[in-house]
Amino acid sequence: MSGNEELQQKVVDWFNRNSHEGRTKFYLKDVVKGLIDEYEKRETQKAVNDCTVAGTLMYYSTGSTTMLVLTENFPKSVT
Repeated sequence: MSGNEELQQKVVDWFNRNSHEGRTKFYLKDVVKGLIDEYEKRETQKAVNDCTVAGTLMYYSTGSTTMLVLTENFPKSVT
């Protein structure tokens, strides 16, 4: 596993640890802050972006702010 793949897995693990009912969406700064002891800010930002490209994470926009959420926790639209 390459360093970036390892960091991507740590990002997903961070989301799994911190996600619970009522709190599944996080700001990028929350993720960076959660992993800052182990990784540089830019490395974490790149890994988060790579997770969105891979489909593991999704962006969630309220119109005024943008957050990140695990794909499996993304709110389903009501039709």
